[in-house]
Amino acid sequence: MQRSDLLPFDHDAQRTLERAWAWTIAERRAAEGVRPAVRASWERSLWASIRPDLPAAPLVWDDDQLAVTVERNDWLGLARQAVRQHQASFSGVGHILTLFDHEARMLAAEGDPAALDGLASINFRPGGDWSEGMVGTNGPGTALATGLATHIVGAEHFCEGWQKWHCAAVPVRDPATGQVLGVLDISGFREYAHPHTLNLALALVVAIEQTLAARETERRFLALSRLTDLSLRYPGDVTLAVDRAGRVLSASPSAPPAFTPGRDHPALRSTVDHLLLQSTDAMPREVAIPGLPGAGERGVWYPVLDGSTVVGGCLLVERAGHALPAARTAPRGTKPEAVRYTMEDICGDSPVLASARATAAAAAGTDLPVFLLGESGTGKEVFAQAIHAASPRRDKPFIAVNCAALPRELVESELFGYEGGAFSGARKEGTIGKLEAAEGGTILLDEVAELPPAAQAALLRALQENEIQRVGSVKTRRVDVRVIAATNRDIQASLASGALRQDLYYRLNVIPIELPPLRERPGDVRRLARRFFEATARELGVTEVTVDAEVFDAFTAYPWPGNVRELKNLVRRLVMMTGAVVRFGDLPQAIRSAASGVAQGPHAVKVAVNAGTPSPIDREDERLMAIVNSSATMAEAAARLGITRSTLYRRMERYGLSPKRVVERK
Repeated sequence: MQRSDLLPFDHDAQRTLERAWAWTIAERRAAEGVRPAVRASWERSLWASIRPDLPAAPLVWDDDQLAVTVERNDWLGLARQAVRQHQASFSGVGHILTLFDHEARMLAAEGDPAALDGLASINFRPGGDWSEGMVGTNGPGTALATGLATHIVGAEHFCEGWQKWHCAAVPVRDPATGQVLGVLDISGFREYAHPHTLNLALALVVAIEQTLAARETERRFLALSRLTDLSLRYPGDVTLAVDRAGRVLSASPSAPPAFTPGRDHPALRSTVDHLLLQSTDAMPREVAIPGLPGAGERGVWYPVLDGSTVVGGCLLVERAGHALPAARTAPRGTKPEAVRYTMEDICGDSPVLASARATAAAAAGTDLPVFLLGESGTGKEVFAQAIHAASPRRDKPFIAVNCAALPRELVESELFGYEGGAFSGARKEGTIGKLEAAEGGTILLDEVAELPPAAQAALLRALQENEIQRVGSVKTRRVDVRVIAATNRDIQASLASGALRQDLYYRLNVIPIELPPLRERPGDVRRLARRFFEATARELGVTEVTVDAEVFDAFTAYPWPGNVRELKNLVRRLVMMTGAVVRFGDLPQAIRSAASGVAQGPHAVKVAVNAGTPSPIDREDERLMAIVNSSATMAEAAARLGITRSTLYRRMERYGLSPKRVVERK
């Protein structure tokens, strides 16, 4: 190995490098005698006309914009979780650990206070843009420019102001698509630079990508569950489950051999890429799907969401020579599917949850606006759907809109619709918005504080006057919609910062319902976990799942920062990865650590979760079966339960009964 290929950690190497850097700046061409990767980066920095005397990197986000961006980078929370599980490996003395998005804009930083303060002076802090094209050679920017793990030490930085630091950076990749999501960087004082720093960064990125891969498995399970539902509903049609990369995960029995999972379908991949960009909610819509082998030109796209992120979906495909039945198409703005949750799905006996559930039940009998407040994963959409299902509007549409996911330039057209030709790219016939699509029913405005000011003003007028005005139109249209709003942000901080208009807040906050985080209802954790184990076992067709008692004890001790969603997803992953037996050692390190020192439950035996028959915690479902057995028809049973027939059929499937096997008695 040539000397120039070695990392310049010692004093003499830095002095030599400083002379090479000075020559580079003076001559405007990269000097010889430096590492090839650094020389190539210097050349790119010269070509980009980067000022070597830059005092600081540009800041591209204020605090509010940063908060929104962090929320939208849904891999960031898992990355932080994976890093925390390996904190013992990172002492942090003289160093900080940072995470950037795919354009080298810093999202998060933590570590040694002295290093944090020193680096903040050059805007190496959240909101700073450290792309190579903006600030020259540096760890995270050069790692993203090359797609490779990179260690930049001292005078290897192109800008003199960064040269008393060193940065070891590694790109983080999406396990489904291979695309770069961002970069992890460990930076510190140059005197603390060591070859092992880059190895540590590599190990942390491996841990992050393993965590992301586990989540991807859970997300594929969501798409497969959706496929099962659609295949039962439309047994004669071709239905495909696809992931975010456009790969076929599974297909209905009627699908042609061309759709065998694992085969590459360029036309399908291109179609899915387009659909993922267009999808902002779970509403099905009719789409054009040209070029698929053995298929027609049309289909219905059913997006699958994990929280607010579209993670794949299912395609109901028109078969060649067979028109798609009109009743099954779902153009944008038509009536969506029935809700999945009712009051019976709000599971738990803790006083705080019981109070929230009682308020929701009372709210269901009115048309007053409801404001759901709670952390991410506490079940805001479950509550919203349950309120709708128990209301007089239950037979009308329920539409959920994630306001944070709407493109800012299209927010008003999404909510209120637009006239033909209202803007470039608009459909010539125009389209209705979400509020019109929810006519007579309920609309859930999730993350309402993320709406831009102009959209908040238009929404306020729509709520006050019960009318909307489509983009590009001078006419107003009457709407009859029950509004439920939700947010996971600190509502008082949002009001103080102006992120949420006070007049809109007071219009929405007629019936506030605070949803408790799971850590405040530890008595419900065991019951919820058992319910999720049973439901997952049924969905996967597993006869029996055996769970160690220590697993439930650990669940109770863990604080669940991701709340019920985190618990549910973990249970799904455990059943999928371990099969029929779940042991304490199968749990993530964070949960095992939380359980240390916790007294074991009274029965240190394995708890069998029978997937074929209901357990004592499923009393609600047993009551459902009793009502079905005592009703003359399924329609009568659904009416007595206060749910739709389609919801009743889905509940019947929990007991291994498909709708075809349920016979209405005369």
